[in-house]
Amino acid sequence: MEVSFPALILIPMAFHLVIIGVCWLYYLMREQAARWTPGRRRIYRCQVCEFVYLDARDVPLARCSRCGCLNEAVKT
Repeated sequence: MEVSFPALILIPMAFHLVIIGVCWLYYLMREQAARWTPGRRRIYRCQVCEFVYLDARDVPLARCSRCGCLNEAVKT
């Protein structure tokens, strides 16, 4: 069975491009899923400097990372 020279080049290249494309789509979808996962973080707004920040700890008051003031979570 004879295989032409362009086929020897194109078939492996196409195979590798398909593998790279599948990996790219997998990581793109994984990144999108992580972005839309709400998690257990709470949103806080500092009453002194009005800085908005997130905190993953389950505490009633969180310290502002900018000015150090204690704030309650924003009611959503």
